[in-house]
Amino acid sequence: MSSRKNNTILINHEAYGALELIQNQIFSKFNRLMDEKEANEVYETGFLNGEPMPYSFIFAPFGKRNQECLRSACGGDKIELIKDNKVVGNIIVDTIFKFDQKNKANNIFHANEMIQTEVNQSGELAVSGEIEIYSSTFSDVKKEINRIKEESNAQKITAIMLTAEPFNRAHERLIRMTIDKADLVLLFLLKSYSSDWQLKFDLKKRVMEYFAQNYLPRNRLVIVPFENSNLFSAHMNPTLECIAANSLGADKLVVGQNHAGIGMFYDHNVVHTVLERYKEILKLEIVILPELVYCNECRTIVSTKTCPHGQHHHIKYHASTLKSLLNEGILPPAILMRRDISSMILSELFPNRFKNLQKLYDDLFPSNGLLEKHTEREFYEELMQLYQTMSLT
Repeated sequence: MSSRKNNTILINHEAYGALELIQNQIFSKFNRLMDEKEANEVYETGFLNGEPMPYSFIFAPFGKRNQECLRSACGGDKIELIKDNKVVGNIIVDTIFKFDQKNKANNIFHANEMIQTEVNQSGELAVSGEIEIYSSTFSDVKKEINRIKEESNAQKITAIMLTAEPFNRAHERLIRMTIDKADLVLLFLLKSYSSDWQLKFDLKKRVMEYFAQNYLPRNRLVIVPFENSNLFSAHMNPTLECIAANSLGADKLVVGQNHAGIGMFYDHNVVHTVLERYKEILKLEIVILPELVYCNECRTIVSTKTCPHGQHHHIKYHASTLKSLLNEGILPPAILMRRDISSMILSELFPNRFKNLQKLYDDLFPSNGLLEKHTEREFYEELMQLYQTMSLT
């Protein structure tokens, strides 16, 4: 038992996510933990083996127990990675060396430190070597992308980065506009990072899968779930986003303007300035779309660049507003969110909300005379249908 303890490293969710991305070559063909020489090349040039590399892959786990493990480790040792009391992967040790703290900001494990807490600290010693994370998420995604490319001969592949919290009509329009000009769309579903209330990632993913299955043509969209990492959450690393899109085969990246309502926080000038040194190698076209709003004069979703009416006619798709409605148990208007999607979310947020759902359902809605059991999700959908009835308004 003590031997096993001496050959284990405890990692948090964020470290797990970064290791998973490294192993699956989301950032680079280089998919191991770097040694000092490799890291120094990254710090000095921003490249490694001819590939753009804005961050080093130096792993210096924090904590007394973790550092003791590294002090006793030798080349060739297998160190197990433990997260939430489960073995989630391993490292085959190559070298152990001292971590240069002054380069911490250029380390992938600290690339998006929005809060300076103990979980973001680094240890004195670092380890290089081969890594293995016991997850098939990204290998399954890659297989799906390759299957569609082979079956449909997809040539134009476009990536979109979305937090989709919650998924709304503006997201939908953005996706459709992208599909119109691409053979295949890769939707990078991002983990949100916010101090306020959040939707569970699994629910966001199921919403996206439901939308793709019911409202999009088959084999035109693949969801790439970035569930385990905050690296992309606040859109503070546009270079990483472009590298990730490029690594999965995209030749174009579509982003929205600096507008939280469609899950984007991009600024046109910043994107191009940051990417200046890498754009020739990445060969990735970046399309920045204007803000999408609902205009009560046009009576449809429009961009702020094409609508002639003023802002006082525009209804904006602010994520915080939609989340506030859902958090209070209120169905957002159908012009903001599809009723089946908002119903799906509310039924998850407030399970078993009604004491006598069947009576409520029978009293409110017409029936075909048959006794049928109904779910809360069906109740919300029918309720929204009543809200949209216009004959007595």
